[in-house]
Amino acid sequence: FYKKALIGAISQKGSNVYQDFKIIKAEPITADGSKYVLVDFKYTLLTGAGFEVERKGVASITSQGDGVQLLWAASIAARYKNKTEGQLRNIVNSFRCYSDGLNFSADLKAAPEDYLS
Repeated sequence: FYKKALIGAISQKGSNVYQDFKIIKAEPITADGSKYVLVDFKYTLLTGAGFEVERKGVASITSQGDGVQLLWAASIAARYKNKTEGQLRNIVNSFRCYSDGLNFSADLKAAPEDYLS
């Protein structure tokens, strides 16, 4: 399930842009009362110029209502461990979905006019 969702996300440009996709780890968590799965993964990106670039990433996957929502982030493997992993994990860990949506109407009505322009 996680593999299919992630491949759908990374291959929006087409199915011929990656190879060797592998899930490394999947960790279920609960945040703000909702269930998420943090997934570490790796794959090889096939660039339009014919290069193969090894990439590593992390994703947060959840389901609210009838759909599956996910946020994924990745960088080249050479930068991941020592430079980008912490930042990408922070970004993905901040991902939240709310089944009732967000209602900003009351807050916007109470806001002073100069904040709305």
